[in-house]
Amino acid sequence: MPFNELVDHYRRLLEYHWLEVGMSWTAIQSLAEPLSMADVAERLAGPGAEIRMLDVREGPLYVPAVHIADCGSSIMLLDHVGEVVSWVPGLMDRLSEGVRLWNLGWHVNGGNRLLYAADGRVLVEVPGLDCAAAYGSDPHALDHVLHLLPEPFTLLSKASAMAIIEMESGASLDLEWLEADQTAVILGHDD
Repeated sequence: MPFNELVDHYRRLLEYHWLEVGMSWTAIQSLAEPLSMADVAERLAGPGAEIRMLDVREGPLYVPAVHIADCGSSIMLLDHVGEVVSWVPGLMDRLSEGVRLWNLGWHVNGGNRLLYAADGRVLVEVPGLDCAAAYGSDPHALDHVLHLLPEPFTLLSKASAMAIIEMESGASLDLEWLEADQTAVILGHDD
């Protein structure tokens, strides 16, 4: 799908859905051996991670969880609180070992950020979805797509960042997926 159509898709999704309030969306692609949802769940929640079906709209409100899905060549994570995956210190490094990872997150107080990591280290962070503010150990790693981000701090910049993630990783979100029971990794479980 052309980039402009992807942006329109995500703009409509954000206008209609609760994602505008807060979310963290992560796409993970293996650099070598295929990565399973169980592998990602273990990186996220530790050995013996509990995985079960939860309603995407309600589950994390009552159970601390991150939704997980096999999405073509990627595994995607969705945290609709926007603070679990994006802001845990060191988690992006751990999740990105042996893979390429894109993460887009925001929460009710702002915190808009696009992040790209590969092989265990964060390469680029784009705070506020502002290309001019990009930094990291390889701040130019996403230059081929960052020019597609419009003015920062807008709904259009969020939709454009989501379109970039889909274009780069193949992971996608749609209303049908968001309004159903999906697989979730339960956080803070007891072994």
